[in-house]
Amino acid sequence: MTTPTNWPNPERPGHPSWPEYYGEHVLIERRTGNKVPGIWNSPYAEWILQNGSFEAKNAANYYIYSHCVSLGPDPTPAPTAEMLAAERERCAKLCEEAYEKSGRDFEYLGCNDAASQIRNLGDAP
Repeated sequence: MTTPTNWPNPERPGHPSWPEYYGEHVLIERRTGNKVPGIWNSPYAEWILQNGSFEAKNAANYYIYSHCVSLGPDPTPAPTAEMLAAERERCAKLCEEAYEKSGRDFEYLGCNDAASQIRNLGDAP
């Protein structure tokens, strides 16, 4: 899922998907619409571009995220499992929040059952 500015995580604009990995990505310059190759320097949370480097928080003001070309070390099963678990938890919380906002008791079991099923999906993608 992407945001209107196309950064993968709406809570972290300027960061690519898999921000913990060094990688090559393509950004789009807002002003011109040109595609710009960029290298994500994960230890410093910055983009290295042909015209210099940008901290992630500043890159979001000037660039739109396009796609990942390659990542450094391959994601291992542990980070992948952690990412999936976090996504499942986020989805389960949305179910619970939907019930709380509705205020209708008859939706309680359905929302809580959906949240429980999402949390128990396991590590399989």
